[in-house]
Amino acid sequence: MSEPAIPKMPDGPGVRALKIAVVVMGIMIVLGVLTVIGRIVYLANQRSTQGASAVGSARLAAVIKLATPAGANVRQVTLSGDRLAVHYDSAVGTAIAIVDLASGAVITRLELVPEVPR
Repeated sequence: MSEPAIPKMPDGPGVRALKIAVVVMGIMIVLGVLTVIGRIVYLANQRSTQGASAVGSARLAAVIKLATPAGANVRQVTLSGDRLAVHYDSAVGTAIAIVDLASGAVITRLELVPEVPR
């Protein structure tokens, strides 16, 4: 008894080029997936170290006193890196004070005034 003969596939130049293209594209897919995974890991580590270093590296002032007008009401406080923005209302008007957390100094004070119609 002889084994059945397996028909041989044609191996012309077109089939050979197709095989090479499939192998190259498979390698590109694997490299692309590895690159995406590596980038995700890199960004996850950068974000955690940046957040810790932004607050941890700056020596925060022990006590920060922000002078506001009498009767001022704080509406919102926003933190960005080592800067603190304090938005408050008072009898004088509305303002935003930007404070440097490292030194405790007021960097700038923005007074919000209504626009005068022309």
